[in-house]
Amino acid sequence: MTSENSKKKRLHARRLQRAKVLAAIDTPHVAPPPGAVMADPTELAHNNTYGRLPRFYVDRVFQCRQCEVEEVGLAGRQKWWYEVAKGNINTEAVLCRAKEKIRKEAAMQTHLKGLAKKHGLDKK
Repeated sequence: MTSENSKKKRLHARRLQRAKVLAAIDTPHVAPPPGAVMADPTELAHNNTYGRLPRFYVDRVFQCRQCEVEEVGLAGRQKWWYEVAKGNINTEAVLCRAKEKIRKEAAMQTHLKGLAKKHGLDKK
């Protein structure tokens, strides 16, 4: 019986391997590979670019700027970023999910401390 951590590591290694294989795909010119997420051109209209817009998203490999670990940018998250959050099509992920989660938690704690101080709820 394998542990949960070893399963997660195996899954991450498989995703990383698959993303490296898909890294060379030029999305406007080939048929979508299995596991690709189709792009919606009407949702990408906010991008003011002369370049080509993607027809589909595939998992991409990136290296975290802080911990320098190779991570996989999942196709579904890319679709959310570019189409729902209206992110610029020329941006790419630079931080792994763990570092981003820690950063957001620290920012929330700072915010809550500020609110408590503002409303006189902090204990001195």
